[in-house]
Amino acid sequence: MSKITDSIDLISEHVRKARRPAAMLSFGKDSMVMAHLIRNGGNAFPIDVIYHRDPWFPHKHNFADSIIRSWGMMVHDFPPLTSGVKVNPDMLELVARYSFGTREIDIPKNVCRPEDYPRRDFLCGLNDWINRPKAFMMNYPWDTVFIGHRSTDVDQFEGHVPLKVDETKSGGVRAVFPLRHWTYDELWDYIEEHHVPVQRTRYHKRTEVADKWHNNDYTHACTACIDPRVTEPTVFCPKLQCQVPNHGAEVHQLRWNKEYIGKAA
Repeated sequence: MSKITDSIDLISEHVRKARRPAAMLSFGKDSMVMAHLIRNGGNAFPIDVIYHRDPWFPHKHNFADSIIRSWGMMVHDFPPLTSGVKVNPDMLELVARYSFGTREIDIPKNVCRPEDYPRRDFLCGLNDWINRPKAFMMNYPWDTVFIGHRSTDVDQFEGHVPLKVDETKSGGVRAVFPLRHWTYDELWDYIEEHHVPVQRTRYHKRTEVADKWHNNDYTHACTACIDPRVTEPTVFCPKLQCQVPNHGAEVHQLRWNKEYIGKAA
């Protein structure tokens, strides 16, 4: 059977077995293909959608909102349990940790620095990201969640993150990966053949555009005072245009949550 048929069969099987299934969507190319497979020719979206919508830069959500309206989606969002950073010697990511059943799921954001985009608005890493509203208790009603992760994915921070399983259960929730075996070219072949809508301000043909202003996987932010790698007691704040205390040592460093992609069989 083709990968398309295999993916549809996997989705159908778990929709039948689930008490209340949902699809976790970012509305990027992968999740749009997964959503199209779930919809599978229907006139409305058949299951709940989880879309974690950052409160900043509303223009980044324009494409998602158009799909939500035209596909008739019922969309759920809720604040993160916590927020922090993930760092290596060369890179810092902003990370929000959300409920996933009785466990958690991490959603990272790549950072575009304000000095690289001097005429654009940007977040304060401390006041906006770290001190954003949090939710400490969550009634998580879904027992199965579809996630558009592929084994050929290469994460900017983690590198190659292959999946070992089509599904895994964590925290009472079954995570299912219908696109596990798809390649990048197969994904784009499907998009073009089936006329799957994608965000044209984010993709030019099969390539992601260099300007990330409309890309919801990125956020424009200053992280000077929340970077654990910085040891100076004060740093320059481009919003206040002065030196401010360095809070990097106090910021929560969130380690990668491997449960999310089912590395453990």
